[in-house]
Amino acid sequence: MNRILLAIILIAGLLVPGGAALEAVIGETITLAGSAPGATTIYLYVTGPNLDSAGVTLHNPSLRAADGQFTTAKVSSSGRWEYKWNTAGTGLDAGTYTVYAVDRAVDRRNLRDASYKIIPVTLRTGGITASFATEERGSLQVTVEPYGARVEIDGEYAGETPLGISLPVGGYAVDISHDGYYPFGMNVVIYNGDTTSIERTLRQIETPTPQPTETIPATPEASGWVLALIGAALCIGFAKRH
Repeated sequence: MNRILLAIILIAGLLVPGGAALEAVIGETITLAGSAPGATTIYLYVTGPNLDSAGVTLHNPSLRAADGQFTTAKVSSSGRWEYKWNTAGTGLDAGTYTVYAVDRAVDRRNLRDASYKIIPVTLRTGGITASFATEERGSLQVTVEPYGARVEIDGEYAGETPLGISLPVGGYAVDISHDGYYPFGMNVVIYNGDTTSIERTLRQIETPTPQPTETIPATPEASGWVLALIGAALCIGFAKRH
């Protein structure tokens, strides 16, 4: 299986360590770059507010990964790849998005056998801003079999697996559930600039095998009583005729 390593990510020329949660103004160009030894093409798509949950292309959010549409980046002979994501004119709303870089042409719901990395990106509108401090954030990646499991973080619905989400630094209670499987929960800690991963295979709830209904055979004693009653009835009938 090819491994994808996100080496560097640049926003408007600013170097940001791979794995960090990114923030950019809508209209800026985000350069995604990394290495994928042995691969020839990297397939990119994004999920987020008002987008198809299986992913859409970075260059045109109306094109769905579920329909076989992807943004692609060629891998060079040295194993490096790069894509410049121009967020201007995409129609994306302000909010937090997750970019997927995958070694094969599969959407978010079919990542079972793929090698991939996620990049949380927060897009905001331009204008005058003011703040006293920058919030420290990290990301959480949840990969569970079977796919499509429900994820709750601190009791609030966060999405379905596979899930990548940017969170403020701190501790969280993560609960995972899926119909027909035993639920699973654990506590995680999100660190600044790092990705915390949960990988789990849920245990299926076994359906009890119905037991066959046992038929109780008639006992010899019961059969004897039945014959006796029939004989008595015949005698009474014969006596009445005479």
